[in-house]
Amino acid sequence: MCASIRAVAAEITIDFYVDGVLHSAATAPNTAAKGKPRLIAFANTDLHGISATRTWYYAHIAALDGISTIGRRFVRRSPNALASFNEMVGSLDALKDGDIATRVASTTAGQRMSFSLTGPTGPSAVSAIAGVHLKQIAQAGTGGPTATAGFLRMGGVNHDAGAVTVPSVAPTPVYSSWALNPAGAAAWTSATLPTEVGIVPA
Repeated sequence: MCASIRAVAAEITIDFYVDGVLHSAATAPNTAAKGKPRLIAFANTDLHGISATRTWYYAHIAALDGISTIGRRFVRRSPNALASFNEMVGSLDALKDGDIATRVASTTAGQRMSFSLTGPTGPSAVSAIAGVHLKQIAQAGTGGPTATAGFLRMGGVNHDAGAVTVPSVAPTPVYSSWALNPAGAAAWTSATLPTEVGIVPA
C-alpha cells in the first residue's frame, strides 16, 4: 500500500495506491494555506484506542518532493563487526545497541571507525537503486572535532561524504548520501552496494 500527497495548492489531493494501482483519491480545500508536508504524525490512540498491549509497526516512510513513492522500498542495515578502521574511543557495540546514551568518541579530526553490515539485503534484483544513505547521531564535545561525515569503503578506497557541523547542546541526526556509486559515478546495482561503511570526524 502507498499513500501519496499528489498536490498542495488551493486544494490538497491525496492518492492511495494498492500494489501500484490507484485505489482511491481524496481532495479537500486548503483552507489553512498549508505548504509541502514536513512532519508525519500518527495519532495511534485516536485510531486504535489506548490499549497498552498493542504494538504497531510502520515501515518505508518517505517525504519526497515530486518523486513517486510507488514501489519504493528502504533496506535498513546495521553495524555488524569492525572492519578496516578502529581509531575512535569506545566499542562498536555502542553503535549497534540503538541506545543514544552509548557512544563512541573522537579527539582528533580524521580518526575513522568502519564496520561491516548486517540485516536484510533486499531482493536479489531490483529495477533501480535510488541511493545509499548512512545515518549517524552525533554531538560535538567540549573539545576536539565539531563536524562529522559518513564514508563508504570499496576496493580499498575511502569515499567520504561532506562533513556536517554538529551542535554541542544535544545529539542530532547526520545523513550522508550517495545517489551514484562514487567509484566511477555509475548507478548503484545490487552487486555494487558497499559492504563496509564508517564514520569520520572533521
